[in-house]
Parts: sequence; structure tokens; C-alpha cells
Amino acid sequence: MDTVMVHGSTPDGRESVKADRRGMTLIECIVASFVMLLVLGTLAFALNYFVQGSRKIEQRRSALLIASSVVSSYNSGNPPEAGVFLNTENAGGIEFRIRQTVTAISPGIQELSVSVNCENNVGVELVRRFYEME
Repeated sequence: MDTVMVHGSTPDGRESVKADRRGMTLIECIVASFVMLLVLGTLAFALNYFVQGSRKIEQRRSALLIASSVVSSYNSGNPPEAGVFLNTENAGGIEFRIRQTVTAISPGIQELSVSVNCENNVGVELVRRFYEME
């Protein structure tokens, strides 16, 4: 810290000496560093939260595309057979678990439930009913 002594006189004629200080003390440096670390830590946390949210949205979108593809693979002339079917599909480097459950609700009505999840339980479920035309 630089200290410069400035000589002057007061209005009543006495001589005064003032110290003109430049620079920061060690305490001021520590406090400033702590405040900067707090701000940077908060920004890092917010960025991490944003990235994780974006990743989950992308995984949910991929799961929805897979589930939609499975449901649309059946048409009304080709209803699925009753039962539970498990499968996996890899999309974007992520392995998705696909569970198809087909149940007979009543005579002539079947329900297909397709659940698609990935490793961190992000996923979707789509349901479609098939009606037998007489």
C-alpha cells in the first residue's frame, strides 16, 4: 500500500498532515475475493441446473419419439397381442427401456400402454385403445 503524506494548513493557520492512501488492505482483498467466489459459485450452480434441465428435456423428447414410433407401428387392422413385452433401444448414446403392456379391457377392446424410460427415470407413457369393428 502506498502512503503519501500531504502537508497543508488549516483555516486557523495550523499545519496539518494527511495521509493519502492508495491500494487495498489485506482484509479488503479477502472480502472482495469472498464476494467474487460467492457470485461465481452461484453462476456455476445456475449453469449446472440449466444444463441438467436441458438434458432431461432432450431425454424426454427422445423417449416420446420412441414411444410414438412403437404406438404408431400398430394400425387398427393389426392390433397387438395381449401380454407384456420388454425391449431396449439406443438413442443419442442413451439406452431406453421400452415396456409394452397390452390388456383386453372388454370383448373387442384392447389397450396398449407403452412406457419408455432411461437410466435416470426420465420417460413417458403413451396409451392407445384398439376397437374391434364388427
